[in-house]
Amino acid sequence: MKKKNLYIHLVLSIFIVFFCSCQPQTGTKENEFPVLEGEYLGQTPPGRNAELFAPGIISTGMNDRDIAISPDLDEIYYSVLEEPHYTIVCVKKDKGRWTKQEIAPFSGQYNDCEPQFSPDGRKLYFCSTRPLENNGEPKDYDIWYMERTGNGWGEPKNPGSPLNTEKNEFYPSITSDGTIYFTSHDMNICRSRWVEGKYMPPEKLGDTVNTLRGEYNSYVAPDESYLIFTSHGWDRGAGRGDLFVCFRLNEDVWTKAVNLGPEVNSNAVDMCPTVSPDGKYLFFSSMRKPETFDPEPVRSYNELIKSSENPQNGKMDIYWVDAVIIQHMKPEEEK
Repeated sequence: MKKKNLYIHLVLSIFIVFFCSCQPQTGTKENEFPVLEGEYLGQTPPGRNAELFAPGIISTGMNDRDIAISPDLDEIYYSVLEEPHYTIVCVKKDKGRWTKQEIAPFSGQYNDCEPQFSPDGRKLYFCSTRPLENNGEPKDYDIWYMERTGNGWGEPKNPGSPLNTEKNEFYPSITSDGTIYFTSHDMNICRSRWVEGKYMPPEKLGDTVNTLRGEYNSYVAPDESYLIFTSHGWDRGAGRGDLFVCFRLNEDVWTKAVNLGPEVNSNAVDMCPTVSPDGKYLFFSSMRKPETFDPEPVRSYNELIKSSENPQNGKMDIYWVDAVIIQHMKPEEEK
């Protein structure tokens, strides 16, 4: 009897192993990273209307935003603002192919976000609540940076005062001469000049940029010729957070902010702009949802879960658009 039971158990075990091995490994397949080659993850370039960037890869259904691209176009860093920590994620090109997403080696312990390369690619800036000293207490958001080494990046450094204060500083953007544009704690766009190896006291930009209702998360061209930012105070659709552009007339004067229009902006929040190092594409983040009604009903709870895990679900996604639209906004007398 014992032998018979042992035989039945052995046959069942073999059958289960055989049955499972014959089933499609959907979980494994779904988690496999696709073969991606070429610039910008091999994605089809956008036209004059904004399109979702790398759906399912970069724009995933989580709060994905703040993209930064290296000058050689071989590294992409971006923020994922999901608990327990806001985290910076990276993908890189290795031997002609893009690698799977991974947490950036300097991120994952504290709240990190808003990466941005210096124009020469030698530094990577970001915002973080990490302590000033090892094992210290997390603090408010400061601007940090790392310098490129032969093996990646050096240790994160805090530039200290007067750039950083006891209050929050956000969204660094760096010019070719080292000047940093950033968002202050009270939602104004400021800049700190780099003079003789140190940052100068921050200056709030004038009233053709900043309003009383709040401006933030600006991208400045490396030559400081234009500035793109989110505004809640300018007209023509602002209020939920539209992207605007200003052009610099001289050292301290900018043209009045101009809305980037319906090709870029939506009826949701649009923010976190940056322009690719080759100047071809404007990237930004948006909370927009599809405008078309889907007549198909949701028939199962699993379908409901799956739909919530796709991009364009009301969380942040990353979009891109042909950057030619920027210069088309320039006042005629300045073209």
